[in-house]
Amino acid sequence: MEEITEPKHIPHKDKNIAYHMDWEFRKEAAVWIDGEPVLPNFHPLATELRDWMLRQGELRLLTPSDKKLSHSYSNRYTYDGSILAIAFAQIVNDSVLFINGTEEIDTDQAEIRRIRLYSEQVLYTARLCEVFIKQLLFCTNFPEGEYRGSALGSLLSKYCNGGSKEERHKLSLLGSLAHRYNLCNSFEQCSNKHMKIVNHRRDVEAAHSGVTKFSERKFSAIRKQLGDDTSEVGDNFVHMLGHISEIEQRMLTEFIPIIAAEARRIQWERLA
Repeated sequence: MEEITEPKHIPHKDKNIAYHMDWEFRKEAAVWIDGEPVLPNFHPLATELRDWMLRQGELRLLTPSDKKLSHSYSNRYTYDGSILAIAFAQIVNDSVLFINGTEEIDTDQAEIRRIRLYSEQVLYTARLCEVFIKQLLFCTNFPEGEYRGSALGSLLSKYCNGGSKEERHKLSLLGSLAHRYNLCNSFEQCSNKHMKIVNHRRDVEAAHSGVTKFSERKFSAIRKQLGDDTSEVGDNFVHMLGHISEIEQRMLTEFIPIIAAEARRIQWERLA
């Protein structure tokens, strides 16, 4: 597992589609113990969260204290992603309790709670997509400066930093991860679903969305709107998680044998 040059740009016939880039795993893609790679340096966070949302699994909490363990991840995004996933799960549970609640409370307070819960859902879905993608990018030869501070919209499509003004083109870092496994076409076909997450976040942060506007109405109408909004946010998020999860699984399938082969090679060299 030697250091590799930076990824190469791959144009598409359709100029409206962002460029993708070839990439390779770097040394930091593995957890190393005593000079040998032992496991991939990322956790399938998107897979776990998607399973949890579909009521098919549980979430694992990874905290900074886990770094003290022998087989700990050194991927800085893994721990943040795990903690954010648990926090998001609590928001979802609180939203469900509010939607299904029968206790009558002051309608103004109920409307404020709806706005808070919806806003938290939107902000966390975007943040989770960001950190899950960055966790995978960390294992590749993409320069970290290309994505460290990037919001989700930039991970989906941003202008390339190099080249002249006339040569500038858009790049998709998420699309590049998918490209290696011939999954990029499915990403492009449903880019509108991905952008809904981005746009909802912009609306909430700019405080000009009709969904977050304070309205005076009955408690039942407030609960219903949060239920409808939660379903929309959840559907788009589960869809996005499905894409990221598929990349996680493909990366694990490809990289685990590479780790095993590299460990054997090192062991043979030590015996020689």
